Amino acid sequence: MDLDLRKVRYFVAVAELLHFGRAAEQLHIAQPVLSRQIRALEKDLGAELFVRDSHGVTLTSAGRQLLDDARHLLASADAARRRVRRAARGPGRFVVGFRAGVVVTRALRDFGAAHPDVDVHARRVMGAPPARA
Repeated sequence: MDLDLRKVRYFVAVAELLHFGRAAEQLHIAQPVLSRQIRALEKDLGAELFVRDSHGVTLTSAGRQLLDDARHLLASADAARRRVRRAARGPGRFVVGFRAGVVVTRALRDFGAAHPDVDVHARRVMGAPPARA
């Protein structure tokens, strides 16, 4: 069984708000669609995630466990998406032009440490105006 991340996002919205209507509004989908997706997720997992009654919605123990796991899962998926996009773009490049007497070494080293995915270079500018160089 594959876990559908869209359904997991829907689940997290309902679990955090404990209200199907408000979660549907936040997700910009119709409430019946959200309810069907949550039921489908419960079927996929073989566990009831919410107790629904006239007093509202509460999480079951399975729902509490999924909420804890889902936050990590979604964060991991988002991080993977960002890393793949960054890899597809290739390394970023940051070039600093400087004139004689201006020390940029430490600033470039600090920037490079904070942004390891960026290729950092210093270029001494001589003769031409710095903006043009």
